[in-house]
Amino acid sequence: MSASVSTRDTASSALAPDQQGGRRLQVMVIEDSRLIRERLLDLIASCEGFEVSAEAETEAEALAALQQHRFDAVVVDLQLREGNGFAVLRALSSREPRPLTLVLTNTSTRPIRERCLALGAHHFFDKSNEFDRVAQALEALRSPTPSA
Repeated sequence: MSASVSTRDTASSALAPDQQGGRRLQVMVIEDSRLIRERLLDLIASCEGFEVSAEAETEAEALAALQQHRFDAVVVDLQLREGNGFAVLRALSSREPRPLTLVLTNTSTRPIRERCLALGAHHFFDKSNEFDRVAQALEALRSPTPSA
């Protein structure tokens, strides 16, 4: 198997303060489409205080990265080049502390949404019309406010 996880050198940046003086929150992106992954990277880069510290295209790559690193948030696609996002959601549900888990998929039926939420996903977004909500969910993690 020639799959590899793309991780970024975050040894210094993980502890580097953002402009508000806090630690940058680490995000993992699990997406097999290069175009969508690049779009996600741009979206996350626009969120102050966040950085993508790992990327994966397959279930195996994602699970390996989760064994080796701690993430504050994980964006998961369900349909991957090899495997699927459901195994990733199961692995994330047993993590302590559990990272903010965002599913971003084209498979947005009610049963799939319910399955993802049952597996511990915090958010479930449809790629075609809720893509930008990923940024809103991340920003809410950075500065949580009580809901009205």
